[in-house]
Amino acid sequence: MAVTLGAAMPHPITAPLAALALTFGGTHLFAQARAGALAPSLQGKPVVVDIYASWCSKCQTIGPTLSSLRQQKAGKATFLKFDVSNASQLEKSRVTARALGLGPFLEANRSQPSLVAVINPATGASVQTFRASTDERAYIAAIKKAQSMIKP
Repeated sequence: MAVTLGAAMPHPITAPLAALALTFGGTHLFAQARAGALAPSLQGKPVVVDIYASWCSKCQTIGPTLSSLRQQKAGKATFLKFDVSNASQLEKSRVTARALGLGPFLEANRSQPSLVAVINPATGASVQTFRASTDERAYIAAIKKAQSMIKP
C-alpha cells in the first residue's frame, strides 16, 4: 500500500487492506483500501467523491472548481458529495456511502473535509486524491486516467 501526503498525488492500492486515516505530526495521511467494485449504479464512469463540510473554508474554495467539473463531465463521470458538517449529515452520508460501496472510504476520510478522490468504480480504488485543490486540469487528468482504466 502506498500512502499519500499532501494534495494531488496518486496512491496506488495493491492489496485488499482495511481503510485507515492517520495523523503524523499534525499532518493527515490518507489511505484507502481496495474495497472491491462499487455499486452497479456507479459502474462504467469514474466516480469523483467530495468530502464536504459547510463550515470548511477550503470546501467553499474548491466548490466552484467542482461545480465547473460537474458541468464539463456530465455523463462522463459520477460526482458524489458526502456531507460531514454535523452528526446528522454524517449519518445520512454514511447510509449513502454504504449503499454505494464507499462506506470504508467515508469512514477513513470523514475527518478530512476538502478531500476529493477520483475512484475507479470497477475496483473501488482511488486513482488520485486531492486536498483543497482548485487545479481543474489536474482533476480532468485524473478523470481521464480513471476512464482509461475502465473496461468498455
